[in-house]
Amino acid sequence: MSMRRTDLGETYEVYTGTTKELEATIINPDSGNAQDLSDTNVYTTGIAIIYKPDGTQIGGNMAISFDTPRSTGITFFTVLATHSHILNAGNWIGLIQFFNVGGDIIDQQVFNINIKETR
Repeated sequence: MSMRRTDLGETYEVYTGTTKELEATIINPDSGNAQDLSDTNVYTTGIAIIYKPDGTQIGGNMAISFDTPRSTGITFFTVLATHSHILNAGNWIGLIQFFNVGGDIIDQQVFNINIKETR
């Protein structure tokens, strides 16, 4: 069962059974502006994850790609049809995680995602 618990800012909408590339601007919490992701030792890789309220992950991790130039703070990830399967229809929590060159999580940002059932 899905429910909107908290407005997490950005809300993405994807229809069931579709594959869709999503764009996320990573925000610096101190300035409120786009985060500069240019330092590839700090922002080496990233993933996006979709969770149900009970903490169950929907589908696998989605790899993050970075816009050029990285200083824009823009990233991309693709929601696959396995994520948007009709059984996953609902409003969920998404999480973007960034890893440094050592593999440590160094930053995270959350979002809402609606997987909407089509008729």
